[in-house]
Amino acid sequence: MKRKIYDQLLCWKRDRKGACLTVKGQRQIGKTFIIERFASDNYRKMIKIDFSAKPEFKTIFDEDRDVNSLIAAIELKLNLDPIIPDDTLIFFDEIQDCPNARASLKQFAIDGRFHVIASGSLLGVTNVISRKGAGDKPLSPMGYERVITMYPMDFEEFLWAMGFPDDKLETVKRRIVDRTEFTNTEYEVLSKHFRDYMIVGGMPAAVRDFSKKGSYAEAGIQQDLILSGVINDINRYNDSVNALKTQNCFESIPEQLSSGNKKFHYSRVDKDSGSRASAQKYFENLIWIEEAGYGNFCYALESPELPFRRIPDSFKVYLSDTGLLVRMMGRSAAIAIYDGRSEYNRGAIVENVVAECLLKCGMKPRYYRKSSGKSQMEIDFVVELLDESAVIEVKSGKSRESPSIDKVKDVFKVNRRIKFENDNTHVDEDGIEHYPLFVAAFIDLLKRRWDGPDF
Repeated sequence: MKRKIYDQLLCWKRDRKGACLTVKGQRQIGKTFIIERFASDNYRKMIKIDFSAKPEFKTIFDEDRDVNSLIAAIELKLNLDPIIPDDTLIFFDEIQDCPNARASLKQFAIDGRFHVIASGSLLGVTNVISRKGAGDKPLSPMGYERVITMYPMDFEEFLWAMGFPDDKLETVKRRIVDRTEFTNTEYEVLSKHFRDYMIVGGMPAAVRDFSKKGSYAEAGIQQDLILSGVINDINRYNDSVNALKTQNCFESIPEQLSSGNKKFHYSRVDKDSGSRASAQKYFENLIWIEEAGYGNFCYALESPELPFRRIPDSFKVYLSDTGLLVRMMGRSAAIAIYDGRSEYNRGAIVENVVAECLLKCGMKPRYYRKSSGKSQMEIDFVVELLDESAVIEVKSGKSRESPSIDKVKDVFKVNRRIKFENDNTHVDEDGIEHYPLFVAAFIDLLKRRWDGPDF
């Protein structure tokens, strides 16, 4: 399946300046697959060391060795002919299981002769464990590696996997840029694909089985395996006490998102503790979930005006993959989305997928909520579109009323007001921009044109 990150790998090879590359992201999103495909297309040979499958290879990095010694040890351990730098990609898979190998990237970068890519599913988790005092860890090679984050497949990659024609997709994107209406057929087909994307999600194994067989049940089998893997990771990378706390936090996310304001409340995890005590008890477990790539944090803001200032102890936690959220919610959630009832569970699923789309478009999702006073309102998301502040409302039901987004311009200086809903593209008489839900996956196309330099 085609993935956008492939182009970033090509850019690194063309202009790597000696730096190693680290691809991080949650498990089972296709990191190993795409790196192996990249190696096959661009190198005569690839040397892969998987530290999870072959832990015995960690001994290569036990001693403080220079690059020549490391290469000699790799050749000896793997029974290889001499490694030719420009023709060979060295691939360290699951590098979080060998911190010494991660530290060695600095030496490879300084040496500059060898092309080295590392991938890690739980690199952020290693940092959390280290902060919690689980022993001294070798320092990461800061300044000597380029780190890129890979996510589950976005909606455009999902459409590629479904065989959606490239020319039709370009027409869709042009309509978004020009803010013109979609034809009825375009609207219906794209909306149906987006509902499928919410149910199936972007985990490659689930998308693969759905694209081949058209079966939600087959995709669901893969989703169950992935969710089991999440619990396995939680138990593997935490002591017994923190494993239970982390699992409780993770499994509470669907309930958190189904609540009225969707803010994460510790009391929904631990009903026996006060909010302050629960925060102290569970916050590091939530950070573990974020660092492992399984959850996306969305912090509240003091104001929707630029520059944004977040409120550290007020946040929502979305699942990184909406398909997994639907699977955790059960069959009734999948049926509701399939039938177009996007208001299910107070719109939790639709709001989760929009948060996911924002993140995959390179935007940090934030929100604004004030329960009293002149500025009383609730804005689902606040983002920065180039240099403009944009407030976003996600309409999951049939009601057209939007009191918060209607009044926000009278209280704050915001540049754009946007609604994602079950309706076609238009701009109303009050200047609010309306788009179909699926346009959230292409929100970067809504940025105003910029002819200046890249920053």
